[in-house]
Amino acid sequence: MNNKPSVLLISIDALKPEFVFESEKIGVNLPNIKKYFVENGTYASKGVKSVFPTFTYTCHHSIITGTYPVTHGVHTNKVFDPTGKHMDAWNWYVSEDAKNLWECAKENGYISSSVGFPVSVGAKSDYHIPEIWRDGSHLDRKLIDAVSRPQGMVREMEKEIGRFAGGTDLTIEGDTIRQKAALWILDNKIKKHLEEKPFFMSCYYAAYDETAHINGVYSREAIEDLEKIDALVGELIEKAHEMTNNNVVVCVVSDHGTIDNKYDIKPNIIFVKNNLIEIDTNGKLINWDVWCQRSGGTGQIRLRDKENQEIKSKVEAVLKELLEDENSGISEVITGEEAKEIRRGFPDADYVIISKPGYEVREDTLGEYLDSNTAQKAQHGYCENLKDMRASFYIEGINIEKNRDIEELRLVDIAPTLAKIMGFEILTCEGKNIL
Repeated sequence: MNNKPSVLLISIDALKPEFVFESEKIGVNLPNIKKYFVENGTYASKGVKSVFPTFTYTCHHSIITGTYPVTHGVHTNKVFDPTGKHMDAWNWYVSEDAKNLWECAKENGYISSSVGFPVSVGAKSDYHIPEIWRDGSHLDRKLIDAVSRPQGMVREMEKEIGRFAGGTDLTIEGDTIRQKAALWILDNKIKKHLEEKPFFMSCYYAAYDETAHINGVYSREAIEDLEKIDALVGELIEKAHEMTNNNVVVCVVSDHGTIDNKYDIKPNIIFVKNNLIEIDTNGKLINWDVWCQRSGGTGQIRLRDKENQEIKSKVEAVLKELLEDENSGISEVITGEEAKEIRRGFPDADYVIISKPGYEVREDTLGEYLDSNTAQKAQHGYCENLKDMRASFYIEGINIEKNRDIEELRLVDIAPTLAKIMGFEILTCEGKNIL
């Protein structure tokens, strides 16, 4: 007979604490989050300090492992790839350097499951659909099914719920399909085992973040998607309570905050002008001595030849000039060693630039360095110490104190807290249990 609580982890990308605690001022209505977590659960009103950089894949792996990026190895969303030889690959694969909640829950007698969670390909889990894509077409169905566990489950599921929404569908419709997948797994795969085993499941809702990128943080379109996510989350929470007879803990988190953009800044254009990057007339890369890879409000800068002192001196002179220019949009330039040791991120970088709020780093090699015609209306990836980059934490369920404000925590504290609820420790965690 199973007496352990099941645990449901829900990530709402870019959910800021203010959307709950300043909802009337903003004009957003999230009744399910307020009912379950503020009135009847524990929450962090001042938010969660995220990691460096405050970018989706980096943050989600810190959530699920309880470690900093320098430890788990997922340093940004995409693989560093100036020449494009990896064909726009993202960091889809689970870390081999840190244990995660899926694996540890399974090892400790839980049914482990996940739907659409970033950085989860290859996780040791029972019923697992990771976020991955190749081109967003119908062909992705075969790829997703091939890397899901057990293989064949996605095809079986699609006969009932329709085509699963892969990682390129970040719309509210995509979130709705992913929710249907989570409900289907609960009903058809997990429910029959609950007498013997509890479950741990993670789910991911992407639409608010994506719509904010396109339309702005407080745009009507983004707010409407957030309200629809709240309704979806309410349905999933209700299902979890019903099938476990309330022997469940539900935790809603986010990965980072978000702010509206004012300008794009393009360091690679400056490197081109200083003959540190060579391009053709169309902007296609021919050769590079230095490259700046974007992560929203930060950019990691790598030298092709770390031993070339002449190139290193030229790069440092360019960065010094940018930092001293009050109109450059750059607030900090740190060394790779400082990034690794102090900020716990970008261990492979030679330098990291951190932009001022509202100045997004881009990778363009043509055009003007400073551009008011921004590629995205809103962005994150900015300094992890900014209030606007704070993530969210809410938890409710069996043995969780009601109407308790713990004020704040760190992103790396989430995994050890949930592990403690499930009765085990993750030895590689760098955070701590906060309950």
